[in-house]
Amino acid sequence: MFRRDYFMRQIEQMTVVLHRILFNKEHIPLEDAQQQLDEASRHLLGLNIRSLQALSSKDILDLLSYHGSVDTAKALVLSDMFVGQGDLLQRHDQTDEAYHAYLKSVDLLLHLSLSPEVEPLDEVNEEIKSRLNQSLERLQGWIIPEEIKRLLFAHYEKQGNYAKVEDVLFHYMEDHPDRSVILEQGVIFYEKLIGMEEELLQAGNFSKEEAFDGLRIVKQKLQSLDSPNIYKS
Repeated sequence: MFRRDYFMRQIEQMTVVLHRILFNKEHIPLEDAQQQLDEASRHLLGLNIRSLQALSSKDILDLLSYHGSVDTAKALVLSDMFVGQGDLLQRHDQTDEAYHAYLKSVDLLLHLSLSPEVEPLDEVNEEIKSRLNQSLERLQGWIIPEEIKRLLFAHYEKQGNYAKVEDVLFHYMEDHPDRSVILEQGVIFYEKLIGMEEELLQAGNFSKEEAFDGLRIVKQKLQSLDSPNIYKS
């Protein structure tokens, strides 16, 4: 179970260097700041920050797992480090590398959120959501890859934030007009909402009327694509 006192101890022990870098990033040379970030990263998992960034989020969470349980505190600290790396690179006009560091933070947080160990009412879930919002804000104006959108769809659905799920779905439809898989997931999503109690929908900033409208739009889009799995109104 996630305990805030444990998390705070991990923050204090492993991110002193990170916070010093962030607070003084205007004055620390890039090479020195990078070296300090790498030292903090090696202390966390034995690898420098760029080596960790090259790993898949699944592999990172596997490295952070002990007896089948993910050390969520360390995962959150590592997501902070990726953001710190991105802020540092952004400060030094290395925007492409900063973009990938921010994406890595989002990807890691989404994989952590979707792990069976994290429940929507857990305290760790609130920490994930807070960090995820900050990382997504940093990515405003940049392209969000297709795989990240899929993870966001699943994340917001798990959270019960149905309005956000629809936002992701419609952005996905705009950006990938020829894809049918996400539309099929959208049909399943809306049909599930139609069977829900109105109170649950309201808690997710949604309504049954919106669910019917969304289902109609997605079915029409599927029909227009001549998908093998055509849904008739």
